[in-house]
Amino acid sequence: MKNDQEKIVMLPQWRHTLEQRATEAMQDSHFQEAYEHFHQLTENGVYSHEVMTGKLICMMELNMAEEAEELCEQLIAKQDQYYSSYVHIYATLLFQSSKYEEVMSVIDEVLEGNSSHQEVPALIKEQLRHVYQLSEELQHQDDEQTFNEVTAQLEQALQENNDRQQWYMIKRLTKMDIYQDSPLYREMLIQPTTHPVVKTAMLEYYQKMGTEAPIHIEKFNLQDDIRLHPTESIIPASFFSGIMYFLEELQQEDPTKYQMIQFILERFAYVYTPFLPPKDDYKLLAESLFYYVSRSFQLYDDTDHQTSEMKQHYVDMITMSDKLYASILDI
Repeated sequence: MKNDQEKIVMLPQWRHTLEQRATEAMQDSHFQEAYEHFHQLTENGVYSHEVMTGKLICMMELNMAEEAEELCEQLIAKQDQYYSSYVHIYATLLFQSSKYEEVMSVIDEVLEGNSSHQEVPALIKEQLRHVYQLSEELQHQDDEQTFNEVTAQLEQALQENNDRQQWYMIKRLTKMDIYQDSPLYREMLIQPTTHPVVKTAMLEYYQKMGTEAPIHIEKFNLQDDIRLHPTESIIPASFFSGIMYFLEELQQEDPTKYQMIQFILERFAYVYTPFLPPKDDYKLLAESLFYYVSRSFQLYDDTDHQTSEMKQHYVDMITMSDKLYASILDI
């Protein structure tokens, strides 16, 4: 739409003629002709509700969905007396384009957190609630179909021993609002052939699911039954803070090395969770991380050329975790 300063005042007879021709063309389902008349009106500063609504209807019939959505957004932003009518048209447009999540978001904003000062009439509220219900049902159907497709792709990736594809499919499942327990998923958590990073991704899926049943997992010849909570990370924050506590001075002395250690520690935790080192070994692990980063990035510390047997054990674990993580997540 043109700015107010750019409006051209049409001669009343010309405007009346265009409006009449547009209306007649719409009645005869000649939407291209009607659109051209409405467009000529708006290009010359005629933005009446009847003209804008007619133009939007023509755009919908002519499959000009994106242009119609953009125009609706502009009209809704004005929040004038026709706000509710434009919202209804906008929701219909989005629904016809199968944008069900956007439909629900728009209607939620209007009915629950309405920021407009315009009261939404009861009839339009009822229509919007109906569109919302249909959108919710269709979105659920789409999610179910996608869920089944992703699960099938996950099964294929397992057959092909494609670790990276398995991880990707599990991450896609985790982003959905559909969570289903499955013998396949639980089997993946105990199979020695399942990549440790893939097992962690599956734990994240179960954590999002919020299942109350214990999850049995086996990694690195260790096994446990764990309970996951939907509001808690699968890797305790206390683990990271407990390790980095022993490296606080390094944060000031060498912030670059400190950040590298944080980066490596996050990989380490993701690979080994839920079988993380005990608190008594936090200091030793911090020293091992310091040594590993210094050696790997040629940031040698002259005072630390020798490693104890236990420290070497953790250095080997860090090396292994870095390789395992990179095999899935590094391009």
